[in-house]
Amino acid sequence: MDPHFDGVIFQTHAAELRRRLPYPWPPFVVLDVRPEEEYEKGRIPGAVWGGHLDFPRAVPALGHLPARFEIFVVGRDTADLMIREASQALRRLGAKRVVELTGGMVEWGLDGGPLEGGETGGGELPEAA
Repeated sequence: MDPHFDGVIFQTHAAELRRRLPYPWPPFVVLDVRPEEEYEKGRIPGAVWGGHLDFPRAVPALGHLPARFEIFVVGRDTADLMIREASQALRRLGAKRVVELTGGMVEWGLDGGPLEGGETGGGELPEAA
């Protein structure tokens, strides 16, 4: 197995995910685990909502993903315990490479990351806790 995709939980920052958005190789999905109301106000482009923790519904091919497929998990901020809970659940379900966005949507906003969704195509980001 590729040592860079060995079934562990990684962490990265908003700048790295921004760099990767236009170049999805290796392939990935962004899983937003914030409450649905926050997700609807504004999210990372292409992100799917996983706040219900029903990951097979959020990522239907979860059990059949290629080994090099990455799942980026994003929450509210560094104190959002849902990020780690989701990451561990994904690993138990067989995800090989889970990457946590360490600063969540607060860091995404501070880094100038684009948003989709919401009434104006974006949304207000939560304040850091």
